Amino acid sequence: MEATMFDHFKCDKGSRPSRSVSTRTRFNVTRLLALGFVLIGLASCGARTNVFSEPRDERLRRFEREQAQLLRTTNPVGRTKVYIRISELLISFMGDSARAGDFEQMDEHVEEYRVAVTGARDTMVNSGRDPARRSAGFRELEIALRQHVRQLDDIGSLLTFDYRQPIEELITEVTEIRDGLIKALFPGQNATSTSK
Repeated sequence: MEATMFDHFKCDKGSRPSRSVSTRTRFNVTRLLALGFVLIGLASCGARTNVFSEPRDERLRRFEREQAQLLRTTNPVGRTKVYIRISELLISFMGDSARAGDFEQMDEHVEEYRVAVTGARDTMVNSGRDPARRSAGFRELEIALRQHVRQLDDIGSLLTFDYRQPIEELITEVTEIRDGLIKALFPGQNATSTSK
């Protein structure tokens, strides 16, 4: 019989070419590694403290610790991460004040939050880092602000029209800061979208 080009793929029933076993093994190892990375990612997300579920006293203690940490931290990325944690705590305090109807206290937390977020942005902008190449700090702040907009919107929904304005103004400011971060992180996409 004359051999054809497909003969080397043929095998007996019950046997498989060694090449197939090797490919299958590599595929399984790749799947296991991918699953491992997903599980590690989920575990790290689950390990992060949800400030909204903590008692107020614990959040106040954490707030004081974070403020002290901010004074000690000089690295721009580290400072930005501290600012993010402070801003998350301040959003939780805004929610407390909104639910309690203490609008004067809520306005104070709005202003403190504004200072924290602009401090984080200014820290990264003035760091001299290129956000497109060295995104640490920029990326974390953008992700945090995306979550903050949703949380602020939830707080705004607790308020009557007369008391909602400071929150709505804050949402606008936070959205503008986030948009600026996205443009800095993805400069090529901005040029493409503006040219269309």
